[in-house]
Amino acid sequence: MADTFNLTGEAIRKLLICAVDVSETAVEEWEIQGYKTEDSSMDFNPDSSTVTDILGDTYTDVNKFEESQTFEPNTLRMGSKLNALLIKYWRNGDLAKFSQFRVLVGYGFLGTEGAYEADVWKTCTIFPNSLGGSSRVDMPFTINFGGEKIKGTIDKMRGSITFTQTA
Repeated sequence: MADTFNLTGEAIRKLLICAVDVSETAVEEWEIQGYKTEDSSMDFNPDSSTVTDILGDTYTDVNKFEESQTFEPNTLRMGSKLNALLIKYWRNGDLAKFSQFRVLVGYGFLGTEGAYEADVWKTCTIFPNSLGGSSRVDMPFTINFGGEKIKGTIDKMRGSITFTQTA
């Protein structure tokens, strides 16, 4: 993977997608998130330490990133398998299931058409933040990316996507 921009102008937001594997089996079924969400960003949440030495110079070390992303609002709607899973796990008190999601981030501004660069985190936690709203029933949720990160490509940025791991 080259990590080279394939842009002729600015990267528009729809070129960065987040999809959750909603299959509950070994065969991945990616559901892209963000329906009616106007603004959502992956927060890096760096674990860093800063020291000032005896000469007065300041240095900062980044130990790790703890990536997360919140989708708010997230209106419950027919056809969303992730919404159905989150409601089911919450109602059944199946807390362990919230930490067993595979999550994909696709970078439509990296790679080439048909082979956009992507990462999959194998053990993510997704938890609903609340349930309710005013005119619609919303269930905003947060993804905490975790586990092994696998690099690969996806074939497209919308619809039924396929992830292919790279060496």
